[in-house]
Amino acid sequence: MTQQEHKPHEDFQIFVNTNPYKVPGPRIAFEQVLALDNIPTGGTDLGLFDVSWKHGNNVGTLTPGQSVDLQNGMKFDAGKSNRS
Repeated sequence: MTQQEHKPHEDFQIFVNTNPYKVPGPRIAFEQVLALDNIPTGGTDLGLFDVSWKHGNNVGTLTPGQSVDLQNGMKFDAGKSNRS
């Protein structure tokens, strides 16, 4: 295991829309972020939702089907997009 890899069952403290969650790593998917914060997506096109993340100076976005490596303290903003 390299220094960049995490143990398969390591838990990470993250925040989704300022709410704290402890989640298993090493990665989290777009859909999991929405589900964590109980954002209702049933029967809705997932393309109508936005998920962005920040950790230190690193920032990014996720789209349906994408995932990101977890780091303790990551902050996610998730919800319905403003696009029509």
